[in-house]
Amino acid sequence: MSESIIVNVNELNFDEEVILYSLNNSVLINFWAKWSKQSLSYKVFLEDLAFRLNGQIRLAHIDIDESPLLAAKFSIHKLPTVKLMFQEQLIGELVGIQPEHRILHLLSLAETAIDPSLLDLEKANALLTDGDYQEAEQIYLDILEEKPGNPDALYGYAKTLLLQQQPFDALYVLKDFPASKWYRSAELLIPLAQAQIQLKNNTLPAESDLDMAYRTAVRFTSENKFYLAIDGLLEILKQNRHYQNGSAHKLVLALLEILPDEDPSKRSYRSELASILF
Repeated sequence: MSESIIVNVNELNFDEEVILYSLNNSVLINFWAKWSKQSLSYKVFLEDLAFRLNGQIRLAHIDIDESPLLAAKFSIHKLPTVKLMFQEQLIGELVGIQPEHRILHLLSLAETAIDPSLLDLEKANALLTDGDYQEAEQIYLDILEEKPGNPDALYGYAKTLLLQQQPFDALYVLKDFPASKWYRSAELLIPLAQAQIQLKNNTLPAESDLDMAYRTAVRFTSENKFYLAIDGLLEILKQNRHYQNGSAHKLVLALLEILPDEDPSKRSYRSELASILF
């Protein structure tokens, strides 16, 4: 299954790219045709909106001329028409050119109508940011008991495991992460889990001064001393941007991912990383 924010869908891949994907994420289905000037301009508008929403939805384009059975199934009588699907259910639709605020309102229906666990999730995320990892972990587990495979809860749960020095369990969660807006973020955390496992197994490289500096940085991550770890890794990258096939670079990205979004250091660290690499 593709992980793209925007996909072209037809009768052959509709079940995989729309229905299955909707189990974990909202899918905005856009019915259009090459001969419809309105739907062509609207297509560009929707793509811009999807990118700005940064993975909160998937936009699935369906050309009604190439997929007439889908057009008939969804009773498409006017272009453009968009329909919202979440957890295999159609939540609503908009017919004709619509302003952005109406589309955003449609997208909000998936959250308010179908996902009553959002308040618990918000609480768990707040606890995670505040450093109360055990309580946050329990709330994530409670959500997952009710909704196995929920990507928001799985992602938070994986972070609590890493923050509590449980890299083996975290890697198990991250390696089999469902298609969702958190898929890429989960991938970024995998090198952190792997490095901490290497530290526990005493299999980190130890032949050079850079190896020893890397080992120290990984040890700092296992103690949640992330600033010290990032500082050490950036020093390694200044000397060798490709150290251990990009291991230091990937570990910095993982640490930036695990730091709270509210942390003011994230932007300065990203800027410093970019200046070193480029």
